[in-house]
Amino acid sequence: MNEMHIDRASEEQKQQEERYAQWMADHPEAKISEENLRECEPEIAKFEELITSFESTYSLEELLSITDLASKEGQRNPLREQAKVALNPIFEMLTTLKKETNISLEKCEELKEEYKRLSRAVGMTIEGDKIDHSR
Repeated sequence: MNEMHIDRASEEQKQQEERYAQWMADHPEAKISEENLRECEPEIAKFEELITSFESTYSLEELLSITDLASKEGQRNPLREQAKVALNPIFEMLTTLKKETNISLEKCEELKEEYKRLSRAVGMTIEGDKIDHSR
């Protein structure tokens, strides 16, 4: 009985992988040619403004102190939830810089580390309601 369940699960996984492979083949990621890449400097400045704005709005120290999401009322921590949403445009800008501009690999890695620093302050939910700040 248990083997039959495992067989079904592995078959479902195989089907999912096949569907994913087909979807990726049908929807290739568009690449921008070298000569059509935008100048990175204005967008790096915007990225750095987003970082500065995040840091002035959210205390990284306070975010790092959040280790348990469960409050007395059973609600999520509003500071962390707002900070988590505020990370989205920073991540999107980093992705845009990487894919659509002439940014160097070194500079891209430097900006990625800045994003990671903020992301770690917000943390990752584990075990349902605990926050891990090390990933």
